[in-house]
Order: sequence, then structure tokens, then C-alpha cells
Amino acid sequence: MKPSGFRTRLLAGVMLVVAVATGLALWLAQRSAEADAAGRIQGEFRSAFATQLEERRTHLAALRDLCSALARKPRITAALEEDSVQDLYENARTELELRGVIGKASAQAAGAARLFRFLDKNGALIPSPREQVEPWEAQLALGGVPVAQQAGYVVATDGLLLEVVTTPISDAQTGEAMGAMVLVFAQGVKSGGIWLEGRLHLPELAGAALADAEQAATSAVSGPGEVERSAAVQLGGVPHLLFCQLLNAGSKFPGAWQVGIYPLAASLAEQRVLRWKIVGTGALVLLGAYMAAHFLTARLASPVERLAAVSEVHRAGREHAEAALGLTNEELRARNAELAGALERLKAAQHHVVQQERLRALGQMASGVAHDFNNALVPILGFSDLLLMSPETLADAAKARVYLQNIQTAASDAASVVARLREFYRSSSADAEMVPVDLCKMVEQAVALTRPRWRDQAQAAGATIEIKTELEPVPAISGEESALREVLTNLIFNAVDAMPTGGTLTLRTRRVSDGSLVEVEDSGTGMTAEVRRHCLEPFFSTKGERGTGLGLSMVFGIVQRHGGVVDIRSTLGEGTTFCITLPPDHAAPAAVPVAAPVQRGLRVLLVDDEEPVRTTLAAALAHDAHRVTLAEHGVEGLRHFMAESFDLVITDRAMPGMSGEQMAAAMKQVHPRTPVIMLTGFGHFLEKEKFPAVDVLASKPVSISTLREAITTAMQHV
Repeated sequence: MKPSGFRTRLLAGVMLVVAVATGLALWLAQRSAEADAAGRIQGEFRSAFATQLEERRTHLAALRDLCSALARKPRITAALEEDSVQDLYENARTELELRGVIGKASAQAAGAARLFRFLDKNGALIPSPREQVEPWEAQLALGGVPVAQQAGYVVATDGLLLEVVTTPISDAQTGEAMGAMVLVFAQGVKSGGIWLEGRLHLPELAGAALADAEQAATSAVSGPGEVERSAAVQLGGVPHLLFCQLLNAGSKFPGAWQVGIYPLAASLAEQRVLRWKIVGTGALVLLGAYMAAHFLTARLASPVERLAAVSEVHRAGREHAEAALGLTNEELRARNAELAGALERLKAAQHHVVQQERLRALGQMASGVAHDFNNALVPILGFSDLLLMSPETLADAAKARVYLQNIQTAASDAASVVARLREFYRSSSADAEMVPVDLCKMVEQAVALTRPRWRDQAQAAGATIEIKTELEPVPAISGEESALREVLTNLIFNAVDAMPTGGTLTLRTRRVSDGSLVEVEDSGTGMTAEVRRHCLEPFFSTKGERGTGLGLSMVFGIVQRHGGVVDIRSTLGEGTTFCITLPPDHAAPAAVPVAAPVQRGLRVLLVDDEEPVRTTLAAALAHDAHRVTLAEHGVEGLRHFMAESFDLVITDRAMPGMSGEQMAAAMKQVHPRTPVIMLTGFGHFLEKEKFPAVDVLASKPVSISTLREAITTAMQHV
């Protein structure tokens, strides 16, 4: 039956609201992630730059101490006082050689000087009688003898950057400056670069990149502000962060700036990966909302359409009865007109009622889907934020493994929400997977998965919630693991909401005569008798616009499906206890073993138009020693298949140009015995029998264990 115009418009309106809300939430999440990443990057780079500055300042302090000690030597002071240039340079050379500053002994010394010179009391350069004066040495004359030690940088004729320390030499009696000693050193610290008078001396860069960096540094240091500057720059088309800090503030030498340049490519790549993850989560939410709205609308329309058909039958029967009574044509037409008018009014009233019911039910259903997804996303976002904010956690293998296991469990629960969407149009009780479940382990998992809510979010709101677990060993039960875990997470979230100012949440397990008992007790606000009677009903909520009224009704439905009983004990102002009794598993099936990889490496053709999916599946296949050939769409995959020989084909269903089922059909015509596995996000809603060319149909998202099981099953067809 084709959907009515109203049904189409209603579906479009609901999806528009969901899309706008989801888009806004994703935009805010992305902005927050980008701000956190920018702050982290700035902190890391500033720390590295501070290390460079500390190295250079330590190096310069050592040179200053050395020059101060030399300038106080009596033989140097006496020679300068007597104006004996020959003795001055000879005595200085002797002192410098004794200290290993010049000469053969200083060849490998960290404080080796390139040359030394003296200034007279007027600040003029006193030439060395034994050495030729280079033109660049004119930069050493400061236009007067400084009253304090000066440090700076000059550039030699060959372009080499040199460090200079000028130390005044004072008369021992009067304390007046008689001249100055100038020591010139090759640049001693190689980390980072030095900007001096429009030129950037940075050995790591050359060519266009050096020119870009030099221009950026010149622009940064020439602007107003503090002695520390930073800017985002492009070097050779690649984004970088640039930091500058003045090294010789107050010196008579030209201002020299320490420059640090850090690439941003890796950080930008991390942000792109995070952005794709956020977009993927939004797409999954929108897909789930669309499928649920589509099938629920069809279910709501069916009873009204049947009612209209019955009314039409009744109208025809009445017309036949009136004709049998011998009414005239005029009377029949009048009666028909009255009945037609009444029927139109009835249809209009029915249509109005259906509109109201559809709108209410669809809105509540969409909020319910968002409710379940948000519950599943809390541990994913929470533990991933903890790993991103504290990278040192990755060094603790045990703790990191726990975090990753919690993220994996929550992601599996989110996938199960999509799988349960088919309950809107198809009963799932017949094919539900019942496995042995350890309730104690389930409670520990639920506490770990909800930690971001009961600890981090509660503390952010100014509340402290203490979690206690009193777990007595109980017999295993048979049930749906993800559904039972959802029961516990919903009860924990309800308990947290009931303790807005903090409190104690206690979870217990114990053996009872008729099975296993799980208790979730809070010290919150409690419930009135009226609320307790209605709290398990669908769409009943005391949270106003914040609640959907679906959480506890879903808990009640899942427990009933497992043959259990829900009992509620609550006192207003004293807290609430939910007691769930589940029957024991007298004939629990054996645990399904984890699928082992195929013993031999296979030649696999992998076809998928989504690059993240191809990358993930290729890595999983390569881990099991399979050789993988990748294709982006069906046409390319078919071309590889015709040109090479493959043991197995794995393909997506929805692809541009040629779908996965079309490609599989073409391949089977050429090589009928080559097994084909088709992966699709709609796997829970499709029947394998409708795809004769496909050997195994698997649902996305697919785990490594599920992929191995699918490969093992497919290879049995060979």
C-alpha cells in the first residue's frame, strides 16, 4: 500500500526536526573537540619551546660567567691600563689558552671562542697586532664602553651566526671602565632558530619553506606586544605553529629572537578522524530515526484503513436493505446523499485522530531512539575523552584495555539498538539470541559503562554519588546480554536523576528460591504511591520535557520477555529500590566459541565505497594473514575479479554505479564456486533468500569475530 500524502509530509517533518537537532549537537561536539585539541597542541608546543629557551639561556649564562672571570684577570687589566696593545693581546691569549677557550685544547670544548677583541675607553675597537681585522668586526663596537655586560648576535662575512659577549674591564682602584673585552663564539645551541635583523637562521629549513618562515617570523617580531609572540603560518603549503621570544632584552646589540616552528599536519589528521567519527554517529542516529518512523507510520495507518473498508461495506449493505424495502429513486438518492455526507464526516474525523496519534507516537518514538542511543554514546564519548585528555593513560596497558573494552561494549549496545528497530514491524522473539549471562559480571560492566554519568557529569553539577556493589555469586541465567545490560544502565541513570544533590547508589545480587535477584537501590527523592503505580507504563514520565517515558517501560518489557518479575519499593524522600527476579538457566546452551581465523591465508577481493570501512576490514583481514585487493566500487571490483584469481569476495551492498548484489550476480556467472560475503547496514532488515548470488549476508557494524565466522561459513560453500 502506498503511503498517503499526509504520511509522507509527517515523516519529512519528523526527520527534519531530528536532522536539525542532530546537526546542532554534532556541530557543538565538533567545536568543543577542536577547541580542546587546539589548547592541547598549544600547551605541548609551548612546553617544547620553553625547553629550547632554557637550553639557550643556560648556555649563555655559562658564557657570561666565563667572560666575567677573564675580564677580572690582573695581567689583562694592567696591560689595558698601560695602553700596551701587544701585552694586552698576549696576556689575554695566555689566559684564554689556560682556560681552554682558544687554542688546540679548545677544539672540542663547548665554550670554545672563535676570536677575542678589546674595546678602548671610548668604545672603539682595538685591532689585534697579530690578526687581520675582518669587515664584520665593525659590529662589535657599541659606540661606547658599556657599564654592564652585553650579549647578542652578529653575522660573519660567510653568513655564520655568532654569539658575542662584551664584558667591561674596570679600574681596580676607581671602578671606572677602562675598556671592554669582547669574546665571539660560534652558536652553541642548535635546537630552534634565531631571527636577527630580518634574517632567520634555521638549519632545518631551506628554499621556499625557509623564505616563508623568515617572512612569518619578521611579521611576528615586528608587531607590538610582549617579548613573546606566536602565530599560525603556512610553510610550503603545510600548516605550522610559530613561536618567537626575545633573547637579549635591554642589550645594545640588535634584538635577537628565539624561533620555534612546529608542524600541525598530524594534529589536523587527528581532528579529521574525530570529525568523521562524529559524522558517522550522526548518520547512524538519523538512519535509525528514519527506519523507526517509516515502519511505525505504516503500522498506525493500517487499522484506520481497515475501519474505512468496513464502513464502506456497511454502507453498501444499508443501501441494499433500503432497496429491498421498495424506496423510490428520489428517497434512495436522498438517503445515499445523507450516508455519503456522514461517511465523509466520519473519514475526516478519523483522519484527524490518526494525524494526532501519528504525530504524538512518532515524536515519542524518535525521542525513545535518541534516548537509547544517548545511553550507548555516554561511555563511548566519556572514555574516549579520558584517553584524549590524558594520553599518559595509554602507557598503563591494563587501564587502557579496560577503557577500550568499555568503549567496545557500548558500541555493540548501540549497534543492537539498530537491530531492535525491526521490532517495530516484525516480532523478534523467535530469533532472539539467548546465551548464558553472568549477572555479577553484568553489574560490573553496567557500573563501568555509566561511570561518565554518575561520576563525571554528577560532579560537574556539584553532586557526589557513591557507588556500592554487594555481589553474591548467583546462577547463570539465559538471556539477551545487550538487552539485560540496557536494563541495568537505564535503572542506574534513573537513580542518578533521582539524586540531584548526590547520594548513594547500591547494586546487589543474591540467590533466591525462584532464581537470581538483582537490586538497584538509591537514596534519592523516592516516589509517591501514584507515581509508583504508573511508572512502568509507556510514555509516563515525571521529568517533563527531559524525559521520554520509555526507559522504565522498556525495562519492564525486557524483564517480562526473560520470564522475570519487577518489584518496586519506594518511600517519598527516602529513596527507591528496583528488585528484578530472573529465573535460573536450567538448560543453558554452551557458550559460543570465538570464531577462529581460517587456517590458510586467502586471496580476498574487498569492495566498499567507504574508505574508513575498507581500511578497517583490510587491517582485520591482513591480521589473519589474508592477502587483500581493495576496490572502491562495483565496477572496479568486477574488473579486478576478471583480471585476477580470488578465493573469496567481500562486498558492500549500496555502492554508486553497481550495487553489491549486481556485482555478485555477474561474478557468479563467471566463477559460480567463488564464495561472496555481502556486508550491509540494513542486514537486520533483509532476508538472505532474496540474494541468491550471495553466500553469506552479514550486518554492519561487523566485529572481527563476526567477520571470521562469516568467512568460515562462506568457505564451507567451496
